[in-house]
Amino acid sequence: MTDESNITQAVTDDTGFAFSTTVIAYPKPHYVLLTEDGTMSNGIEHSLTVNAVNNFTVHFKKVTVKRTDYGLYHLYISNTFGETIIYVSLIPQSE
Repeated sequence: MTDESNITQAVTDDTGFAFSTTVIAYPKPHYVLLTEDGTMSNGIEHSLTVNAVNNFTVHFKKVTVKRTDYGLYHLYISNTFGETIIYVSLIPQSE
């Protein structure tokens, strides 16, 4: 479904973050972004864009980042034919 398995995003508390990944799938995939302990994170906006037939982009964005937002997330993308997991690390940006 995708060729990426890891995304690392360095962010600061006041800049927020945005990232996306492209997915090639049929039928249309379902997705969920969970924290490492399996809970959904509050305040992260998400959307799925259809780029072409069987080609999608999953977008995530958060305007204000709290220290509790840093860490490892699991992006699960699936459809009736399979599932993939993308590991997303949100880390503090070095000054």
